[in-house]
Amino acid sequence: MDKISVAYGNYIREHRKKIGLSQADVAKRLGISQQAYGRYEQGLREPTFSFIINISHILDYDPGEFFDNYRG
Repeated sequence: MDKISVAYGNYIREHRKKIGLSQADVAKRLGISQQAYGRYEQGLREPTFSFIINISHILDYDPGEFFDNYRG
């Protein structure tokens, strides 16, 4: 796990909870398993560019927002 993956996982978890979706809801919309999605939230899987874009549409945030605010 690297720091940015963990920080990004926490970031998407917060956004998901804020809009009231479950991990299963988000995973279904992404077309992946809940377990695979959970690995992103745990920081165990590094998000690809397409994942970042797709999930930003689902969770309704600007994909650059995280990186603008991430200070590592």
